[in-house]
Amino acid sequence: MAWLVIAFSLLISAPAAAGAMPATSMTMSPDDRAKQWMTLIDDQNYADAYRQMGAAGRGKLAIDPWTQKMRDAREPLGAVSSRALKDVKMTKTLPGMRDGQYATVRYDSAFAHKAAGVESVTLVLENGAWSVIGYFIA
Repeated sequence: MAWLVIAFSLLISAPAAAGAMPATSMTMSPDDRAKQWMTLIDDQNYADAYRQMGAAGRGKLAIDPWTQKMRDAREPLGAVSSRALKDVKMTKTLPGMRDGQYATVRYDSAFAHKAAGVESVTLVLENGAWSVIGYFIA
């Protein structure tokens, strides 16, 4: 019974952003979703990664040019050797996008042919789940 009181008090004490859904066992955090999606990129499953992107991400390029662009950017780096969460930034607006719930998740990453880089994954909350809409490596 004590754990129920603690869980309930945590739920009512946490401020909920307007329109945001609370994380549950059924929803992933932006970081978890980004890591899951990047596994497809790491495994060179670019077409599957494209299909799993949100509508806003898929609307930028058709699948063939997107997969070629991803292949050209990612494959020369080689296998990922480490990836550590740098930060997660939440926002309600992004340039050129409708107001909504967005997250940018950044990782300090190292690859076989690039000792240090920063990967950025941008996500949008769609229908109660986080969807990737952008990916960038610097």
